[in-house]
Parts: sequence; C-alpha cells; structure tokens
Amino acid sequence: MYLRKLHRRSRALAGRWLTGVHAYTDTLAQRRPLWMVSLAIDETNLSEGLRAACASSAMLLLGLLFDHPDFSWAAIGAFWTCLADAAGTRRMRFVSMVGFGLLSTVAGGLTALAAGHGVATAAIAVLLFSWAGALARIWGAATGQVAILAATACVVMVTHPLASMTQTAPFLGLYMFGCLFATVLSFTVWRIHPFGPSRRAIRAAYSRLAGIARDNARFLAHDAAQADVAAHGASYRSQARAALEAARVALAAVPPARAGRSALYDNLLLALSDAERIFAYLIAVTHTCEREQQRLRQDPRARRSLEVMAVLLRRLGQAVQRQPETPPLELQRRLAGCGRRLEAALGALLPLRLNVDFMELGLPRAAQLPWREAAFLALGQAWQTAKVNATPQSLSWRHAARVSLATTAGFLLVEALHIPFGYWATMATLLILQPSVSTTWPRGIERVAGSVLGAVLAVLIGLVIYTPLGISLVVFPLIVATMALRRVSYSLHVLFMTPAFVLVADYAAPASEMVYAMSRLGNNVLGCVLALLATFFLWPDREADDLDQRLAKAVSANLKYLLAVLAAGGKWDSAIARLRREAGLASNNAEQVLQRLRIERRLDRSSGVGLAALRTLPLLRRVAGSTARISLSPQAEPAPPALQQWIAGVSGEIDALLRGAADASAPGPCVADSLTPLQADAVAQVQLLRGLLREHVQAQAEETPGKLTQIAE
Repeated sequence: MYLRKLHRRSRALAGRWLTGVHAYTDTLAQRRPLWMVSLAIDETNLSEGLRAACASSAMLLLGLLFDHPDFSWAAIGAFWTCLADAAGTRRMRFVSMVGFGLLSTVAGGLTALAAGHGVATAAIAVLLFSWAGALARIWGAATGQVAILAATACVVMVTHPLASMTQTAPFLGLYMFGCLFATVLSFTVWRIHPFGPSRRAIRAAYSRLAGIARDNARFLAHDAAQADVAAHGASYRSQARAALEAARVALAAVPPARAGRSALYDNLLLALSDAERIFAYLIAVTHTCEREQQRLRQDPRARRSLEVMAVLLRRLGQAVQRQPETPPLELQRRLAGCGRRLEAALGALLPLRLNVDFMELGLPRAAQLPWREAAFLALGQAWQTAKVNATPQSLSWRHAARVSLATTAGFLLVEALHIPFGYWATMATLLILQPSVSTTWPRGIERVAGSVLGAVLAVLIGLVIYTPLGISLVVFPLIVATMALRRVSYSLHVLFMTPAFVLVADYAAPASEMVYAMSRLGNNVLGCVLALLATFFLWPDREADDLDQRLAKAVSANLKYLLAVLAAGGKWDSAIARLRREAGLASNNAEQVLQRLRIERRLDRSSGVGLAALRTLPLLRRVAGSTARISLSPQAEPAPPALQQWIAGVSGEIDALLRGAADASAPGPCVADSLTPLQADAVAQVQLLRGLLREHVQAQAEETPGKLTQIAE
C-alpha cells in the first residue's frame, strides 16, 4: 500500500519537478548562445527511476537486515531488470523482463562456474556470451537490449568464480530473486498504463515543437552567422520530425482492443494531428523570421509571442500526458490567440488552426495474437533472420565477432595485469562498441565524460557516507537519477550510475571509495580505448556511403511537395500532409548520413557529393519553409499551369544533375510577372537550388580531367 501511494505521489512530483526545470531552462534560454541545443528534459521519467530505486534499495535493506552482503547482487539484478524493460505492450514488457532474469541467471551462472575452473575457461565463456549478446541485435532493439545486458551480467559475474553447484545455487538464487522482485514490482505496484508510452511520446513531440519556437525567439534576439543559424534550425526541425515519428509508432503500437473503443485514443490521435499542423506552421514561421530578420529584430512583439508560444506548447504536451481524456481546450485557445498576435507581428498570413482532422498513421496496426501463436510466429521469424545473418559477410556477424574479441581481450588484459575491479573495463568495452565508427566514437566520449564526473561524485559521497545503512539510503536517489535520465543523455546516465555502482560494490566489500572511484574511472577509460581500437582495426565497418542517393531523394521529395502545394493552392489535405512528411524524413536521412560522414572524416572522399550536400540541404529547408507558407496561407491560389510545368521541368533537370549529367536539358527562365509573392519566393529558392547544383556538377567535371592527368603522370 505504501509503495502504491509512493507511485501516485511520484507522478505528481515528476510534474512539479519538470515544471520547475522548464521554468529555469526558459530563463537561461535567452542568455544561452545560439548554437547550443538544450537537453531533452521532457524525456525524463521520474516514475521509472523511482521504480528501479525501490527495487534495488529494497534488496540492499534486506541484506542489511539479514547481514548478508551478497544481497548486493540481488540489487544489481533488480536494477538490470528495470533496464531490460522494453517499452510496448504488457506482454512485451513481461517477456523482456522475465527473459532477462532467466537468461542472465543461466548465462551468468555458467560464466561463474567457468571462472572457477581457470582463466582459460572463463575467457571462453566471456567470448561466447559476448558474441551472442552482440549478435542478438539482428532480432530488434528490444531483444538486443536484453541480450547485451545478459552479456554484461556474464562479464561481471566472471569476477565471482564458483567451484561447484553447491556454491552456485545460493548466489544465483539471490540474483534471480532481485530480478523477479523488480518484475513483480513493475506489474503490481508500479504498473504502466497501456497508453503511457504514447502519452510520453506525444509530450516529447510537443516539447520539440516548443524548442523550435524558442529557437526562433533567440534567432530574432541575437545576431549570428547565417551558416550557424541554418545548421541550428535544421537540428531542431530534425529532432521534432523524429519525435513526431516516434509518437506515430507509439500510437500504432496500441493494441486494437484498446484503440478501437477508447475516446482517450481518439484524443491522443487528435493531439498528434495538431502537432503535425503546428510543426508545419513553425516551419513557415522559421522561414518568415529568416527572411525578415532585420525588420523583426527591431520589433520585440514577434520574439515575445514566440516565447509565449514555446511555454504554451510545452504545457500542452504536459496536459496531454497527464489528462489525455480531457482535451486542453483552454490551452489551445490561448495558443491560437498567440498565433494571431505572432501573425500580426510577422506581417504574414499564417493562421494557426487546431482540432481540424484526425491523422492517418500510415503504419500497420499492432495485432494481439494469442500467446502460443505469437510465440511460434516470433520463433519462425527469428530463425529466418538468423539464417540470413549466419555468414561472415554479414555486418552483424562481424560486429558480434569484433565485440567478443575486444571484450575477451579486455578480460585477459585485466587478469594478466591484476587490475582491481577490471570487470568495469570489459563492461565498458561491451557497452560502448557499436556497429560503426560514427556511433562508437561519440558513445565512448560520453561514457568517459560521465565516468570522470561520476568518479568525483563518488569520492565526495564516500567522504561522508560509509555505513551500510547510509549506503542503502544514498543509492536510492542515485538510481532514481540514473534511470530517469537515461533517455535524456547517456553522459548523465553514466554520471549517476558510476557512484551508484561504486557504493553497491562498497556495500559488498567495504574499502576506500577513492580506490573504487579511481578504479572505475581508469577501467572505463581502458574499456573506451579497447572499444575504439577494435572499431578501427577489427573489420572496420562503416555504413554505406549513400549520400548521393539520400540527397537525390531529399531534393526530389521536397520538389514534389512544392509542386503538389502549388497545384492545390493552399489546400490542406491528407495527401499534402503525407508529401510534407516524406520531404522532412528524406531531408533528415540525408542530414544524418552527412553528419556520419563528418564524424568518420570521410566527407572529403564522398565522391564530391559532401560539399554539395553541405550547401544544398540548408536550401532544401528553405524550400520546405516557403512551401509551408503557401500551404497555410488562406490567400494562396493554384499556380498557373506554366509554373507547374516549369517546377516539374526543373525537378527533372536537378535529378539528372545529381546523377552526374552535366548536359541535362534545362527549362527556360520562369516568367515572374504573374506570380504572387509567395509563389515568387518559392521560385527564387528553386532557382538558387538549381544554380548551386549546376555549379557543383561543372566543378566536378573540371576537376575530374585534372585528377586523371595526375594519375597518368
């Protein structure tokens, strides 16, 4: 009963805490440099943190009550089980948590028994289980998460060698008890509402929309280079598009039995539809702010309206999450009024309309099959996936081999050098290694940064707290922060996880916190180094350099969106919304590939497309902004057939240019006499895009003969 009350209070506390944090971040936003991107504070899940903290701290308190230090393993098992909780239906969550408990207990027990028979057998166990854990990502993110956590349990339990089954049973029993306790807690006291994931996803989407509004307000308040402004605005729009897509997936995952007869589901669907319209509206506002920056900087009304809009959007997201059964009509009314004030300040016809229609998700509905049918179907699909990837030519197979070899090498290294708490190094190697350089490198940097700060925090805590009871109490807020912030920032997740693990280790074997903290720091650095060496020297897989294809798709999708809007003349329908979404996703995909090539330092070797993409993608964002203004303007008229034919001709010309055809047929100049100002603005953006790509193709044509001459010489 007490835990249930704590669960209810945690939700209210989370709301008040987030409100205070947002008030503080809104205050700092005006003083922050324009290039800084705020953390996703709205993705904080305090309830999830409290659940994991209750499960882990309860195990530590039981160990204190029975004077049994090995209950620290039960606490670790409870914490890992909460990490293994896969978002989705109750069935998915139950399978992931129970599956992790069983898998980690069996695999960890075998690893501990292997360690009891020598280093060689222990290394073989680490090799096999780390390979299996890394390979499991071929079956999806949820399965990969469970498997890699089970492999983590193996590389930790290898430091607890057991010589016989007599020793194994009590140890594994305590660990399994912690896993089962966390599972029972999650499905009894700390139950998750069926619409909980979709409500959080929609709140996150509204938070990203608020970020776009705040970004525009800062843009009007500060003077920055145009290149920085374009990159920064594209980042916010990309994050908003990704959040909207995540909300679509979360709503589509709601079981049909819940969605078909629920007014709450309809309210969430309408909230997502409004978020899509607000996103298009903010794209048009961004375009207007960029075009009228000098004039608007002298008029503070637009900046104030955007700041108020950011606050209202964030509150709308919070209202949807807390009370989705009640439409937030008052907040929507205030948002519409703020839109009218912003429209007057911008001097552009940009009406903000809400509660217009429902969105078509465009995703297959999740089907709830009976347990037996679902199990057989999953096993069949898993077997087919395994057969496809059971070859050394598979990227997943090579990644699993890389992870297993690097993790085993780390284990043998710490054993040979007798490094204390060396499992932290092997654990870091296992968790940091990703399939490509572009993902391993930033993850390693984040882990090292979090470990450094976490080690300092652990030392400071150790100077004050050193009794088992004090450790049990201090671990509680640390685990709360670790779990609550894991989707906000990996560095923050590691920062609080480091002192939590240091204190749990101190609980089992009291020693100097300075030694624990410094060991944790040094071993994390060693694990990062091993992971990076393995990434660069063990079958260095880099994702395909398909920037040219991504760029061509982005240009084609944006011009198709523009052509449809010009033909419709400002009419908003599901077809226009679908084309706008496709254009945004195509631009996001091209920007992600471009960013990956920059991290891997392959931009200058990307067949010359990299330079064109650096200049083309910001232009595509402007084309999308100009198109959004036309689609939202009540005075927009269908474009004359000549203009539509010219846009179609330029689209074909640009497609040929991106394929490398320098002699592509070019339509004549567009006659701008009969065009409206909005149509003329769109034509100007298209002409800039066309001229840029022609310039790029000509430069490539002039550069190629020079390269051939150098090769011949």
